[in-house]
Amino acid sequence: MVRITKLTDYGMVIMAFIAKDPDKLFQAKEIAHETTITYPTVSKLLKILTKSKFLTSNRGSLGGYQLAKPPTHISVLDLVKTLEGPLAITECNLGHDYCHAENHCTLRTPWLHINQIITNALKSIRLSDLINTAQWSK
Repeated sequence: MVRITKLTDYGMVIMAFIAKDPDKLFQAKEIAHETTITYPTVSKLLKILTKSKFLTSNRGSLGGYQLAKPPTHISVLDLVKTLEGPLAITECNLGHDYCHAENHCTLRTPWLHINQIITNALKSIRLSDLINTAQWSK
């Protein structure tokens, strides 16, 4: 089964929550409360997302977190790669020398093609698409 981790799922939830009001500054406690994700997990993800330049952070009592760029400029692929690492549905998708059977495998090329299709699909979906629930009910 191909699956993203719970941490990545939570990261997407946090980013979608912030994207609904991209000009507002959100404090970590508010994000934790509104998303029902534990405060330590929210804090951890906010640090990762800020370091990766998806969010900006403003310190102080009036500070908080907000998107560093419009939600239309953030792809799901970029978020997944930041939170998960390289997108690879099989070992051979990571590059040479990750699989001992690589030179004899008849499925390497099809798996590479499938991985590229998934990559392109995630690249085409924007953070703004995740918060536009009307398009998903079609």
